[in-house]
Amino acid sequence: ETPGGEAKVKVPAGSSSGRRLRLRGRGLPNPRGAAGDLFAEIQVVVPPRPTDEERQLFERLAAASTFDPRERR
Repeated sequence: ETPGGEAKVKVPAGSSSGRRLRLRGRGLPNPRGAAGDLFAEIQVVVPPRPTDEERQLFERLAAASTFDPRERR
């Protein structure tokens, strides 16, 4: 939900927590013109208690991936 109504957002692949997305014209209405922009911040959340299947999938992804989240970019 936004001040201008419901909006669907496509999150770009590879987005991490903290990335901001701009939704043009979806912010607060302006009595003198068009509505402002709304900024949405991505927050990646993992399950607090993953199921056995979820845990196995996370482990398979970790084994297959070369991505190191601790490496500076």
